[in-house]
Amino acid sequence: MGLHRFGLILDRPPDRSQAASVVDTHPDLDVRPSRQMVTARRRSPSMAAAVVSAIVDLEAFDLHPARVCADDWVTLADIGERIGRSREMVRQWSTGQQGPGGFPPPVNPGRDTKFYSWTEVALWLRAHRDFYLPRPDGLLVVANLLLQAKRLAPLVRDKQTLTGLLSPYQPGHGVQPPRAREGLTTR
Repeated sequence: MGLHRFGLILDRPPDRSQAASVVDTHPDLDVRPSRQMVTARRRSPSMAAAVVSAIVDLEAFDLHPARVCADDWVTLADIGERIGRSREMVRQWSTGQQGPGGFPPPVNPGRDTKFYSWTEVALWLRAHRDFYLPRPDGLLVVANLLLQAKRLAPLVRDKQTLTGLLSPYQPGHGVQPPRAREGLTTR
């Protein structure tokens, strides 16, 4: 069992009683009154199991995590800083003026300041620019999306149809996600 460290953002700050109760029962969760950020240091067989169990434990105290701190949204300047290239070079990759094209789209197109998914950009850099970056683990990004889906599910009328978006990629279906087929995760 490994020690997994991560952060969770609650939908509202806990009161003193909730914070004390959580810490008494789960000392691996740093919950403080009036703070929405929870730091977890949890022993578990996997990061996924650690994240899920921490969320379940917090929900038992009527504290609802809204997000997992994934540090996935980055600007072009952030990307340049992470890889030791200029913001301008990264901008040219993003617009197709340089490089092979196919740079991941921003997560917020049409805005003055664009954000990109570091997970997607790192996969692109590994596949198309020969950067030897650690293979990103999309687990925290996916955990965030699942928390968001859970929170917003009551607003969706046709949930069953939407769950079909996941089924082709479930184990046993024999279909790989498009990015895996393109070789983006081979290095």
